[in-house]
Amino acid sequence: MAKYVIACIDNDIEILDSLYTKISRIVDSDYIVESYINAEQALIGCYNYIISGNEILITILGKNTSDMNNESFIIELYKNSPTTRNILFEDTINLQSLSKIINEASIYQIIPRRFDRVDFELIILEAIKQNAQDRRLREYQKVLESAVERRTKELNDINVKLEILATTDSLTGVNNRRSFYESSAPMIQYSRRENKKLAVLMIDIDKFKMINDIHGHATGDDVIKTMAQKARETLRKSDIFGRLGGEEFAAILPNTSERGALKAAENIRTEIENLEIENINEEKVKFTVSIGVTMLHSNDKNLEAILHRADLALYDAKRQGRNKVVLSKDDKMEEL
Repeated sequence: MAKYVIACIDNDIEILDSLYTKISRIVDSDYIVESYINAEQALIGCYNYIISGNEILITILGKNTSDMNNESFIIELYKNSPTTRNILFEDTINLQSLSKIINEASIYQIIPRRFDRVDFELIILEAIKQNAQDRRLREYQKVLESAVERRTKELNDINVKLEILATTDSLTGVNNRRSFYESSAPMIQYSRRENKKLAVLMIDIDKFKMINDIHGHATGDDVIKTMAQKARETLRKSDIFGRLGGEEFAAILPNTSERGALKAAENIRTEIENLEIENINEEKVKFTVSIGVTMLHSNDKNLEAILHRADLALYDAKRQGRNKVVLSKDDKMEEL
């Protein structure tokens, strides 16, 4: 089975050891973490992995002792591995080199050499997440092309397509319940292990049944799609957002304080409150959402426990008149 390779390059052994330790803690056996003291060795090693059928997922480039600089390494690797996400330490790159890399290859992020200035593990997790999303899109494109060109492989094409579609809510295009749970679990485990703050939002469209009864189900569907789109636009790219069912949605906000979570929830609530759509009769339809907020607790056993607490906060928001953001009572008690 193919592996995903993360190549670390630096002439400082302590930096390499630190990179290896940090990355090894957040990846499983599907990933190989390799260390190299110079770019020439790294390029040969990466080519050997590619020939063996593995994928170079991420490179992390610092200073190296070879004649090959980071710019040449990235450009050469790009020829055989264009999807690799390259991360560079900011003290190893200048404007001229950066321009050449952007024009001839690609760069993912430039970060400080000091890890206390950046959430390094979260950067790696986000790169892995984006790679998985891109890989699914590439597979989906291959399925569509194959469906047209090779009718004899129709069954296989459908199976692959269904596997991809199984992660997406067909109405809104956001994560469905299954995909939301699968994406959230590793982030929660990481946040608990590293003692990072993490927030959870439960979002529900107010009086949705009344909207359906008055304006019809087509308008109800438009309300759900509009709400999902606006919430996704308001949240960060690193946040995990999904539809749990009906008019109920949830969001995982990693590396987020209680204050930040309440502000994010209030931004969503305000954006939705100011929206309006037209029904089939060209009548203006406005709607609101209620949002329950909670934080990850050290004794939370699983995602269900956190969602349950956020759900109770959501019901409090409903009881208080709807169109409100309410923090879980358990989080308020922890403040005391």
